[in-house]
Amino acid sequence: MPTYTATGLTLLARKFKGSQRVVTFYTRERGKVEAVASGIGKPGSSLAGVVEPFALSRLFLVQGRDLDRLTQAQALEAFPQIPASLETYGYASWIAELTSGATEPGQASPDLFDFLLASVRALAAGEEGPLVAAAYALALLELLGVAPVLEECAVCREALAGPAFYQAAAGGLICAECRATGGGIAVGGGARGLLHGLRRVPPERLRGLKVRPEEAREALELVRRHLGYHLGLTLRSEEFLRQLSP
Repeated sequence: MPTYTATGLTLLARKFKGSQRVVTFYTRERGKVEAVASGIGKPGSSLAGVVEPFALSRLFLVQGRDLDRLTQAQALEAFPQIPASLETYGYASWIAELTSGATEPGQASPDLFDFLLASVRALAAGEEGPLVAAAYALALLELLGVAPVLEECAVCREALAGPAFYQAAAGGLICAECRATGGGIAVGGGARGLLHGLRRVPPERLRGLKVRPEEAREALELVRRHLGYHLGLTLRSEEFLRQLSP
């Protein structure tokens, strides 16, 4: 069977048969890759570190019919700061689960890989979890072609000069006049400005933004609603993050 190499971040790992694990990676060269790693539960396994969430590795794989097989791996970068903080781990897990659920195997997106890696590094460096999560989700939605409309009313396409509301079915923010016919959730000016800013600021520079915690939570909640409606994803980490919110 053909073999290949790829550079990837570990997203998820689940038990398979005996000491085997099925590991989901997001790679620069092939997008999402799901592979079986053997001997993980045995002492001294050379692959044990690779299956840890958020590890960056050079992967050596054999292509399979349903699942590929991980034969070797070279660790490139680890992020021990992430599991050291419950909140950071929660947001990193949300990003990993979102990436796995929103992408298909074999569809490479180097831009998404770069943003994913930058987001993981930002979380490890102490950037605010809600900001990193919202910025990453917006970038992913943009690459998938279903980003929320933020610059104008998603219904009438007029400039949003006054109050704005989010309506999932419309695909983004709507004006007060259009809201009267279809409902919507009010979005504060601070959250609106933050959503605009997150589209322009790379993850490693988020710390420079002056943001109120409630604005960050409001922006992330809007992004969550958009993800749920337009991608139909139910993420297990959602409930964990809600428990972290004050």
